[in-house]
Amino acid sequence: MESNSASKSSGKKVALFVIMTLLFLAAGLYVGIQLFSILHRTYKTETAIAATMADSVYLNGVAVFDAVDVTGGGGELGYLVEDGERVTGGTALAEVYTSEEQGVLRERLDRLDRVIDLLTKSENSAGSDLTVLTTETRQSLYDLLDILENASYSDLSNAEDAFLLAQNRLQISTGQVGGFESTIAELQSERETVQSQLGALETITAQTNGYFISASLTPFLQTDAQALSDATPTALQQMLAEGIPEADVGLVGRIITGFSWKFYATCDLATAARFDGLNTVKISVPGKENTPLSATVSEVTVDEENGVAKVVLECQSINADVLRLGMEEAQVDLKTYTGIRVDRNALHIVNGEYGVYVKYGNIQRFRKIQVLYENDNYILVPENGAVGTDNELRLYDEVIVEGSNLQDGKLL
Repeated sequence: MESNSASKSSGKKVALFVIMTLLFLAAGLYVGIQLFSILHRTYKTETAIAATMADSVYLNGVAVFDAVDVTGGGGELGYLVEDGERVTGGTALAEVYTSEEQGVLRERLDRLDRVIDLLTKSENSAGSDLTVLTTETRQSLYDLLDILENASYSDLSNAEDAFLLAQNRLQISTGQVGGFESTIAELQSERETVQSQLGALETITAQTNGYFISASLTPFLQTDAQALSDATPTALQQMLAEGIPEADVGLVGRIITGFSWKFYATCDLATAARFDGLNTVKISVPGKENTPLSATVSEVTVDEENGVAKVVLECQSINADVLRLGMEEAQVDLKTYTGIRVDRNALHIVNGEYGVYVKYGNIQRFRKIQVLYENDNYILVPENGAVGTDNELRLYDEVIVEGSNLQDGKLL
């Protein structure tokens, strides 16, 4: 009897041990799962920033200018004015070189003029406020680096001059150099020598007022503004398909006599319908004229039978990049919107309301949004976000764009 009692007692202890072990393992497994879930839970956030987005279409067409051809010269040309520069009748536009040496001398002379001008400005504009001078030097360096990063080489020369000018002024004000008088005198003497070697050259002058664009980098087109203006949508489509012929070779450049230019393009009927009610748009040509310029919608003519429309835009902004335009695919911004930009992946619909989850400390919060504009990648919402309104997202909120098990008030 005692043996049976001891055996039962031992069995109970074993069973109890097994049960306790299983409970312990279950608890450990639960804690492990929770820890794994917490430690391996990944959330990706993006800061809500202010941005401008545009509702855009792309049109193939041709830019047309009121222009006068500049001809002349029988040798190598050296241009004396910058592309896009405003000139008047009689202005020397270019000079003709009869030997390679003359071109080298002109380049050397221009370089000397640039250095002399820079050093003279450094002498005349040196200040005493080191804080201001240091800030100017640092800012001009940043501007120069930005231009190099963005490959805006047309602005490189001016940026280099601005940095060197700021650096020279700082050196004078801090006593690192006493001045540049002797250097300027030496350069002036050298300049006189180079000028005498260069001698008198044949020059080509402007015959009228306007904006000059050289033929050195610009393949001019032989456009007929009146023919383009009179063309039906179908006729214009055919003209663009065949290609506008290039102008005769041998041009020195052109002088744009007007203050505006036109862009003649064609599109399908659906695209043309998007211009309904619009008087102004913005036009740019990615890679050539990247800044959207304001333009007037001067004509939208529809050919229902052939399913094509003619669109004419007129722009009153002139610069060197614009004057180089010809046959182009232009981006036309029909309407622009400004607000807070959010990644589309962050959008959620909760109880029928559009919103995003934002990170506040270690807590998720659902914030309702109003969609101002959207495309395939981003959503734009108004900037005046406030909790309790239909738009609760605020500038610089940390928006969760990737994550699982999102829930208002839940710990991250």
